[in-house]
Amino acid sequence: MKTEIWVEEQEKVTLQNPIAVVGSPGLGSIGKLVVDKIVEETKAELITKLYSTHLPIKYHTKPAYLAHYALPGVGGIKVEKSEIDLPKVEFFISKPSLILVNGYHSNFEGAYEVANKVVEILKELGTNRIIIAAGFGSKEKKVCCAATNLELVQEMKKKYNLETEYQGPFYGFSGLVFGAAKLKGVDAVTLFAGVEPKPGVPELPAKDSSKLLVDVLKKMIVIT
Repeated sequence: MKTEIWVEEQEKVTLQNPIAVVGSPGLGSIGKLVVDKIVEETKAELITKLYSTHLPIKYHTKPAYLAHYALPGVGGIKVEKSEIDLPKVEFFISKPSLILVNGYHSNFEGAYEVANKVVEILKELGTNRIIIAAGFGSKEKKVCCAATNLELVQEMKKKYNLETEYQGPFYGFSGLVFGAAKLKGVDAVTLFAGVEPKPGVPELPAKDSSKLLVDVLKKMIVIT
């Protein structure tokens, strides 16, 4: 099946060696909580949106990030107060040097294509580093990391006292953006906040864990 992806014409912006922060719904909804918080604090400007035939309005899988080739989800739009909206990935900027990406899980067929397109857009905007916010299963409230190369791992350890404790799968939109960044030669770091999974509702917002991650993130980037 052919994947269709289209991006709204975006405002021309000039940023100074920008860093991108990427998040999406996932374990504890950590990524979405973190991006939403920084967008709110910085009053970041929405500059473009990515749409795709492979962004379902309703998922057949639970949780949403466990895409399956036989369970593509349901296409559709949202209607609220006579306004309509499509599933999308949103790109915000906070000048002079911050990009924020509010992600959305694709179905199985389009997952790689959407992630690749997101990284391409970030490269076009001049991004020199991607920081991904996510959660990992842990009873202990802490933040650890993974990176696309050993130099970045050493930087995270030396500057921010972060260890590479999590080992295992990284599902969904954010995991594939992390992988696409490595393939496209963009430095990327994932910050994993510890979340105790809730049976039956793994995406239930874990606000305490997201705050912990935001506190670490604020040591890495300038939020104005």
